Amino acid sequence: MIQPMLNKLSEATDRWSVMPERIAIIGTGPRGISVIERLAGRLAESSTLRSLVVYAIDSVEVGCGRLWRTDQPDWLLMNTRCKNVTMFPNPPDGAAWRAGYGPTFMEWWRQIDVNYPGPSGLAPRGLYGKYLKFVLDVVELNLPEQMHIERVRDRVTDIDEHAGEYVLTFESGRDSLRVDRLVVCSGYPLSKAKSASQESTPSSRHLTCFDVLETFQSGLSLPADLSGQAIGLRGLGLSFYDVLSELTLGRGGRFVHGDDGDVRYLRSGREPRLIVAGSRSGFPLPMRGRDDRPAGLGFAPRFFTETRIADIRAEGPACFRTSYLPWLTAEVNFAYLEKTLAPDRFDSFRKQLDAGDASTATIMPLMSEVAHSFGVEGLLDLEAMAAPFRGMSFPTQDAFRRAVVSLVRQDVARSEAGEFTDPVKAALNVLRFIRPHIRKAVDLGGLTHTSHHEFITRIGPTIAFLSTGPSLTRARQLLALIESGLLELLGPGASFRAKDGAGFVASSDAVENYSADIDVLIDAYVPAPNVDVDDNPAIRSLADAGLLRSFMGTGGVQVTAKPFHPVTRDGEVKDRIHVLGIPTEAARWFLHVGVIEPGVWDEFIDDADAIATAAIEKLVPSNPGPDERGSEKSREGATRTPNKYLS
Repeated sequence: MIQPMLNKLSEATDRWSVMPERIAIIGTGPRGISVIERLAGRLAESSTLRSLVVYAIDSVEVGCGRLWRTDQPDWLLMNTRCKNVTMFPNPPDGAAWRAGYGPTFMEWWRQIDVNYPGPSGLAPRGLYGKYLKFVLDVVELNLPEQMHIERVRDRVTDIDEHAGEYVLTFESGRDSLRVDRLVVCSGYPLSKAKSASQESTPSSRHLTCFDVLETFQSGLSLPADLSGQAIGLRGLGLSFYDVLSELTLGRGGRFVHGDDGDVRYLRSGREPRLIVAGSRSGFPLPMRGRDDRPAGLGFAPRFFTETRIADIRAEGPACFRTSYLPWLTAEVNFAYLEKTLAPDRFDSFRKQLDAGDASTATIMPLMSEVAHSFGVEGLLDLEAMAAPFRGMSFPTQDAFRRAVVSLVRQDVARSEAGEFTDPVKAALNVLRFIRPHIRKAVDLGGLTHTSHHEFITRIGPTIAFLSTGPSLTRARQLLALIESGLLELLGPGASFRAKDGAGFVASSDAVENYSADIDVLIDAYVPAPNVDVDDNPAIRSLADAGLLRSFMGTGGVQVTAKPFHPVTRDGEVKDRIHVLGIPTEAARWFLHVGVIEPGVWDEFIDDADAIATAAIEKLVPSNPGPDERGSEKSREGATRTPNKYLS
């Protein structure tokens, strides 16, 4: 009786040792590719008990995903300088390019394009998509023997948990796929404009920015000839510039640079007769400064430090406004004063500040008092900078136009001075340096429920607004469009109300006697992820099955700390599912950056590495040999640092 049971157990063990581990990566944008790269890198360091099959699944384009697909027009640009982008943790080491070792985006671009613009160039998004596909090709061509990649271009329409496996159903009707582990990197949510809301009628044309920018969504894009139409754009962030480019450059318009440095817009006749854009603040994103920071110069926080954050977090969930924001504001203003004061005077300022009794409650009053003694009358108020027209009213649209153009020109002048030289730009650049520190403070329960919601809805967006601006080129184009009469910016608190019949009326309560009739309204912003309403069928099926739930009601998928297992509706941790990147935004913060900083073992790569390590844990021997314990091998050319800086 015992022997047959032992024989069956032996047969099952043999089947387990022969059958490969199967992992489905749903979404092959930068997050998905980074997990694949790390799986290959980790397996190259270890012998395994059985093989691994990775299914790279994407409904748009395997290797680059939806946002970075390669058929995009060249006027849709990245917002990160090419010198600060890679998908390989380490530079080439003389051997074949492979997982862990390969060229940066800048090096790759320089090799393939005679028009390569230099290290500070901003690449077309489609070009970065080609680099991502190149990375996947390199990884696949040099895979460890025990790993195989299968590319699947199809949409996952359902995911069912059954008998210890996950069964994936596809839109095309192909055979279902059974896997042992899921990695969900599905990116931005699929959602529709609020055509059924109170803001519009069924006959009104109300589109999202994805409807306009994604050519594969047939029937939703705007016609090539928009002459005679008035288009409304809701939102003045980065997506606003994408849609604006599509409505102008995408309709044959041209920006011409004069000898005096000014930019003029030449109409093609196919663009709209009028573009009316607005947001809550009424002010476009501040621009990135000119790249004048010395190469290799790092940044070490003085006030908003990891140690201070860890001490605060150790005491339990905190209030960001009272516990963290004073130190963050001090960090920003310290940089501002360093560039405002002469070097010897700043040194004296620093010594006086150090001599004071600084605490959370006193640091900003102390800094303000000491700065005043050196002739600096006011320090930077981040929330005021993000809403320069708050509380103001304007008698005419012309008065508001003059005001906003004046502020944009001031911002352009600061940007031209350089992000290292200009006091304001240098101060705001600090917000980019300390993003990882902010995440350490707020992610996954670092704040109280009330504070977390305030951070997600107010403080976090303010920080993002001030630190994610577009290039100077976009600012000059913006001014050219305003001066040509094609673009009109609405005052603060912009509204787009549906008219009886069809269309919309655009206006701002802060500007008297002005409104504009709109034919088509475009939401020129990317909707926040919300697991409860995301129309992506992969997310929808997992959420409807109770395998995903919202974190604190924010819409972001609740996950554990690395390696980011989701927490189910019933509070169970699903340890064979990982959710990475954008779907967890709001549970974590500012996950929009889809690149790795060259030479830095940063959070982006560490997140992927944590998932890869967990995924192969049962595939590697429990007692690795000396050569297999070198988990740092792939990091030898990269410096582990929390101070990620994307310039």
